[in-house]
Amino acid sequence: MRSEPRERGDVPGRALLHPWSFLAAVALAFNVFWLRRRHPGVVSGKLSDLAICFLLPVFLVAAAEWLLTIARLCGARVGLRVGRRGIWLSCGVSVAYFALLKTWPAFTGVHRALLGVLDAPFGGARSFRNLADPTDLLALVMVPLSAWHLSRFVERDDV
Repeated sequence: MRSEPRERGDVPGRALLHPWSFLAAVALAFNVFWLRRRHPGVVSGKLSDLAICFLLPVFLVAAAEWLLTIARLCGARVGLRVGRRGIWLSCGVSVAYFALLKTWPAFTGVHRALLGVLDAPFGGARSFRNLADPTDLLALVMVPLSAWHLSRFVERDDV
């Protein structure tokens, strides 16, 4: 792993700043805040799942890179990137989380608790709902695309 950034634009979580990630985030926001409310149906039901399956691994890698950066600033001898193993780990965690959410209704409580914690800085008044629907697992096709996208940000010598 590299020890120092090579250029100014080399920041932790840079894959999250890429136009593809931005496009997925815009699609998710558009779907959640407009399309679902005005035109509920199959398209609005699957669009969020596709965007989430692309964004979740990217978000996990970005969060890990920021944690590595903070650890490095505190004196730890760690690299700035998660490497290929970190990418595959983030994809595996994403697949497991999404599969549990869509196939095991009891996992919805865990999901709501996690989203409640993440929503707390924004007032925490939102309600989250989830329908366990195994057909939503088709959206997992986005995870390999996300892995490919993330792999473009890894150095060749990273393991």
